[in-house]
Amino acid sequence: MRKLLGILLSLVLLSSLVVAQPYVTVFEGRITAGQSLVVGNYTVTVVQAADGSYYLMLKNGSRILELKPFAFGTEIERDGLKILLGSYTSQGSFVVVSVKPDFITSIKPEVGAKAIFNGNVVEVTAVGNKTVDVSINGVARTLETNGSAVVDLIALEYDGKEIKVYAAKPASETVSMEYSVFYPYGKIRVSGPVDIPITITSSSNEEMGLNLTVTSIPEGWKASFLYNGIEVEEVTLPPMGSVTVTLHVEATGSGTVKFLVGNFPGSVEIEATGVEVSIPYLALDVEAGQVLTIPITFSGSGKVEFRPVNLPTGWKMYLTDGQYRLRGFTVSGRLDADLIIEVPRNATLGDHRLSFEVNGKKYGLTLHIYKTYLGQPAKLTVVLSDESGNPLKGWVSIGGKNVTTSSTGAATLELPAGKYKLAAGAPGAIPKEETIELGDGEEKRLQVALTRAPYYFEVELQNDVLTVQPGQSTSTEVKVTNLGSNEDEYRVTLEGLEPGWSYVVSSDPKGLTPVGTLTAGPGGSTGVYLVVIPPFNAPAGKVNARLIIRGSGMEVEKSLTFIVENPAFLNLNPDSPSLAVKAGGSTATSIWVDASGTVTNIKFSVQAPEGWDVKVVPDTIPRIGVMEQGNVQVYPGPTTVELRIRVPKSAPAGTYTITVTATGDQGKAETVITVRVTQSSGSAYLGILLLVIAFGIVIWLMRRVGRR
Repeated sequence: MRKLLGILLSLVLLSSLVVAQPYVTVFEGRITAGQSLVVGNYTVTVVQAADGSYYLMLKNGSRILELKPFAFGTEIERDGLKILLGSYTSQGSFVVVSVKPDFITSIKPEVGAKAIFNGNVVEVTAVGNKTVDVSINGVARTLETNGSAVVDLIALEYDGKEIKVYAAKPASETVSMEYSVFYPYGKIRVSGPVDIPITITSSSNEEMGLNLTVTSIPEGWKASFLYNGIEVEEVTLPPMGSVTVTLHVEATGSGTVKFLVGNFPGSVEIEATGVEVSIPYLALDVEAGQVLTIPITFSGSGKVEFRPVNLPTGWKMYLTDGQYRLRGFTVSGRLDADLIIEVPRNATLGDHRLSFEVNGKKYGLTLHIYKTYLGQPAKLTVVLSDESGNPLKGWVSIGGKNVTTSSTGAATLELPAGKYKLAAGAPGAIPKEETIELGDGEEKRLQVALTRAPYYFEVELQNDVLTVQPGQSTSTEVKVTNLGSNEDEYRVTLEGLEPGWSYVVSSDPKGLTPVGTLTAGPGGSTGVYLVVIPPFNAPAGKVNARLIIRGSGMEVEKSLTFIVENPAFLNLNPDSPSLAVKAGGSTATSIWVDASGTVTNIKFSVQAPEGWDVKVVPDTIPRIGVMEQGNVQVYPGPTTVELRIRVPKSAPAGTYTITVTATGDQGKAETVITVRVTQSSGSAYLGILLLVIAFGIVIWLMRRVGRR
């Protein structure tokens, strides 16, 4: 019968585990009063109540998790541990204890795949479409997809892709005790002193003396053991008998009493309900955005636990004694406190029920909102200052808005209600970020103190557009202001100039005193002149450059534009603007080249009739016009080139033109030479002879035709 009952209980237990992670049975048998079964961190004990009935007690350390009377089929499940109860007989209580085994490894559903651990061998012996055959220490099992199998302390799971292997500890352990302790309460609620019965049952054939000790109680409490109304510190158990003592507790609040009966540790959690709460108001009319202070009186003796319940979004409620916010405290007699309620500015019109709990009991009051700021924008004023409180002109960025503050450091913005990240900064200060929350229609003023940066400076140019002539200098003043907290050194450079241009950083506008670096203390300024000299051949137009000032840890770049104005122009004057030459002959004339101002890289080109040989010698002039010698401008005068012309023999007599063009970097000029070509006398006679012969032929033809 016992074997059949064990099999039945095992089948019932295993049938309930098909769809979950498989459990492994680690104990199956009977235990009696005075025996404990140890499973991991848990202890399973059979205890006897004062009326002679038997209970199963499940403990984790000294904490009692479950206390169940023995009834066939009763199941206890806690933290991966299952206990199935049978009935209690004179031989003891029949129990089946199962645990969720620990995960060991996974193996592939492939023939020959193995898992070897702690002397155990799990091997795949065959693989089907929806099943796999395995051997567990020589015991064959077939696993279906999403199925499991258990052999002794080993469990397998198969999900169609892999086989998970689990194993439990090899055995549980029973510990024999000479006595058992039973008390029916683990947690109680009281409004005054309480007596807790504790039954101690001996499993020994001899008398046994046990010490009774209270090991821990909250401050201000009293606790002692009583037997028949008398305080005792030791009790004597008769052979195979039992004694019931009383743990008497006088609690002034809520807490836990811990005790020892012999070596058996026990504890009882007590929640005191002996404090009354008095609120003078039931309902109030308030405006949204108000902060209410409502007096509350606590009277009685005990511990108080305060907790708001289902507080609407945006509302705040807390308890204070004028110095601290209160969550838990003790009362002995009377305590006056204030209930603080912060009504949000966006509270909707109408009634709002607010509740709170004191020691688990709910209290509340109704607030009627007659005015609200719901949906109205908030008004935020931000004031920037330095560490000393002096206003700073800077910028504020919040909610996608970027605002420049006034000279007093203030900026005012309107924003929808919400939580924002505000960033602020000012020249010479380290930017700062703050998180700010704005309510509907709220007017808030925020002072932001900025820390001055160690190194920061500003640059001011006297002019950023300069007009200059080739070969002549121009200058602009550069002013550097140190806005940092440390002294700094600055270097000025100019980048982006075209080849041939030069510059100098000088303490004077003429560039006579070059300066390498500048120095300025905190709040101080320094200045230099940037002197720029374009080359003599600089063409008219615009030249863009970048002025870069470098300090410690930063640099400032300014754009500079130079407008080059070149008033120079070329002039060509031939000695003989009209020439005569016979066909096949040559001629020449001088051309005076003059310039107003300075013109460089002059090149000559000609336009002449086809077949003519015309050239200018020399065909280039490097420079002409004004020259600088020291600080004096010298004009050396015009120069000449020679125009050489060779006319081909075949050129018919007539008048022709030749265009001479001079092109320089700063200007261009043209002149036209007229050439009259004549034929030689021999050529003239030959022409007349040919005309006579031609006329003779014509006359002869006319006569012959006329006769016919």
